[in-house]
Amino acid sequence: MSVLSNAKWNAISQFLKMLVQAVNLIYLAKIIPPAQYGIMAMAVVVINLGILLRDLGTSAALIQRKELSNNLINSVFWLNVLLGLFLCGVIACLAHPLSLLYQQPELVKVLILLGLTFPLSSCAATHLALLERENQFKSISRVEVTSSVFSVIIAIILANCGFGVYSLVALALVQNLMSALQFWKLSKWRPSLTHFIRVCDIKEILSFSTQLSLYNFINYFSRNTDSFIIGRYMSATILGQYNLAYRIMLFPLQSMTYVATRSLYPVLSRFQDDNKRIEATYLNTIFFVLVLTAPLMTLIGYYSFPIMKIFFGEQWLKTAEILKWLAPTAIIQSVLSTTGAVFMVKNRTDIMLRLGMLNALVMVSTFLIGVKFDITTFAKLYMFANIFMFFPLMYFLMRILSGNLINVFLKIYPISIAVGVMIIAMFVIDKEYPSSDINNFLVLALICFCCVITYLVSLFLMSKSARLFIYHRLKLQS
Repeated sequence: MSVLSNAKWNAISQFLKMLVQAVNLIYLAKIIPPAQYGIMAMAVVVINLGILLRDLGTSAALIQRKELSNNLINSVFWLNVLLGLFLCGVIACLAHPLSLLYQQPELVKVLILLGLTFPLSSCAATHLALLERENQFKSISRVEVTSSVFSVIIAIILANCGFGVYSLVALALVQNLMSALQFWKLSKWRPSLTHFIRVCDIKEILSFSTQLSLYNFINYFSRNTDSFIIGRYMSATILGQYNLAYRIMLFPLQSMTYVATRSLYPVLSRFQDDNKRIEATYLNTIFFVLVLTAPLMTLIGYYSFPIMKIFFGEQWLKTAEILKWLAPTAIIQSVLSTTGAVFMVKNRTDIMLRLGMLNALVMVSTFLIGVKFDITTFAKLYMFANIFMFFPLMYFLMRILSGNLINVFLKIYPISIAVGVMIIAMFVIDKEYPSSDINNFLVLALICFCCVITYLVSLFLMSKSARLFIYHRLKLQS
């Protein structure tokens, strides 16, 4: 199965999940106050760390390996189950100390309940990895959509009943439970207690999974230290404002990049010794990721104030100011987030780990400087840190493929020009219809539609890849 075929089903799944999550994000933000969102953001900082450690990179190792034995799969499964139970216990023990650190007593119950997601997800992690290895993305998509829809319905009902932050907790629990049950039903593989965990099996993937886990652990700090620092040294309300802007930034970013990376990794693993083919496939992937994320995040950043006023209300206007700087950050991260697939496929998680350490140093230093100012300056510095990290990450990625960094810029420059033309169009429109005066959804939608058409026409004229893609799609239809 090709990257495009995998991406089709992943994209359908992500589009439907984005639609559901958009309703969830907008609707719940009107019911749950910023301070309650801030409590959830504090808890998520801890939970995200556990998510990175729950399988120690073993799922990625199962996909990457050319050949698998049943004993290896069985050992990985039971290791994941034990890790899930262990992390659940650790979160329960840390709940009270962390609530004292944040000075938020309600955080104790939230953390204990969210800790239950680890056993639920860990017991299905191996089944999901095997399904992805077999490119069963159509079935995976069906599971993810149904779980997402049902969990959001539960969250909305609870939010309307006044459960506040616990409606968000219920969303996570229900989604993990439903996904686990369905992945077990889909996968033909079943665990055995006969051999349990064999050390010799784990040693086969130890180098790969250990370096990947260390990278994920370090990357966690560079991704989540911002929330910890803001929550500790600013306030829960400011963290809630920042967290919503960050979620809006990640909303399209995670969905689109997730589709690309998830579709890319199993396919690249099949021809992991062919550098030229990997480079061509990867460059095409980041081209199409940027084709979508670059114009979308440019529009979100430019029209952040009318977007927040229309969809979220006046209480979230500070978020609009933050979003202006997080939007361009998302464009950079949409590329950087795909690099892991290539490092893992080439079994160079050692380089990936070193780059992760550099990234953590740059990001944490940036956050410590930014917190001394206001939240807007914090967001600006975050953007500059991502620009700085773009160059070493892409340089070393191309180097392990025996390629050149210039090839990356040659591939994506038409998108930069098309976005530039769209920005000029936005400035022209802004003179007649200032963004600060837009209060109507239809007006905003019409303006964005005109900007998108301008972008697409410019891209079609500038990019040979875009023209060839459209030509081949039309040829297949005829």
